[in-house]
Amino acid sequence: MGLQSGTVTFTCFHLPDPSVADLWSFIDESLREGAYRNGSQGEASAKGFACWEDLFDASVPFAGYHKGEYVAFQFRWDQRKVPPLVLKQYEREAVQAYRAEHDGKLPPRHERLKIREAIQNQLLERVLPQPSGCDVVWAPAQCRLLVGTASLKMLEAFLEHFARVFKLHPIPLYHVQWALHGLSLPENLKDALSRLVSVKSPHAMHEGRFLGYEFLTWLWYQAECRQGRVPLERGDFATVALGGKVVLSRQDDGKERVICTTQAGALDEARTALRQGKMVEEAQWMLMTADNEYTLTLDRDLWAVKGLKTPKQIPHAEEMDSDARFLERMFFIDEVLGVLNAAYGEFLSARLSSSWVSDVFPALRHWIEGGPTSENHDVA
Repeated sequence: MGLQSGTVTFTCFHLPDPSVADLWSFIDESLREGAYRNGSQGEASAKGFACWEDLFDASVPFAGYHKGEYVAFQFRWDQRKVPPLVLKQYEREAVQAYRAEHDGKLPPRHERLKIREAIQNQLLERVLPQPSGCDVVWAPAQCRLLVGTASLKMLEAFLEHFARVFKLHPIPLYHVQWALHGLSLPENLKDALSRLVSVKSPHAMHEGRFLGYEFLTWLWYQAECRQGRVPLERGDFATVALGGKVVLSRQDDGKERVICTTQAGALDEARTALRQGKMVEEAQWMLMTADNEYTLTLDRDLWAVKGLKTPKQIPHAEEMDSDARFLERMFFIDEVLGVLNAAYGEFLSARLSSSWVSDVFPALRHWIEGGPTSENHDVA
């Protein structure tokens, strides 16, 4: 479910503007340098960039990746894997052969490692590579990179290759980094956020998860007590509503998870979990703008947008112009990210101000204890 799929999943990064004289020449040269090339016989993996339209086309032509203000391509990663049971059986046979040649003695550790490595290499030569890949869309003007996967292994492989080729290091936009690099927060709020979570800490993603828990819980509160209205930059507003599923857990350890649907009368268990001190860990949301309706899932890391369903695209767009189809898809994704940015910015403005303790948190507690039928508190 990448960026080209009917149901979209992607992970967001901030990509600083490269200090180069000619951006598009730099991109062209880097994509060609990092294009996918077949691995040598027996090599465990091979990776590289490929054409947006075809994972098996590594030519990455300019007209193929340059789509309006975006750079669009795919990352291909082929892997050869030997099943552990097969490796174990061959290693056992090799050890038996060694003992037959050395009067029944077991091979010392260094010999055992050599035997294992030799067998691994022999078997890899007999295994066909398994291709996999993900879509990548880079918007240089917005300093934003979207990678069409939520798999940590795929992300790690892509980031390693991208950094080696482009000499650029994308910043993952999870909760704290999203606030610092993805939003236009005033400096005083950035300072307040930095006092809550140390961005330089190697455990920043874990330590800042409370922001994700609080934001998702606050968003549910907003959906029920303020009709889910999210003011947008252009002067109008979007509406956010809870979707078909919500998962709650304790933010200290993430254990004792409660998974609920939002069908009529099915949220009683979720409300009980709230009163017991659990908060929203993951939820499906419906976003409504003036013209479009979307469904997506966010979890406590606030890093990946999962299962995004966009409006149906124009049926004949692909036949007329594949770039038009791409740009329409990116319009939908940009609109969704605009609503999420506005909602998260509104939350942080409240969370990092003195009104959080005096007004917002008491209103949240009142809602948690009384439910949606209690007196509403119109608090940002």
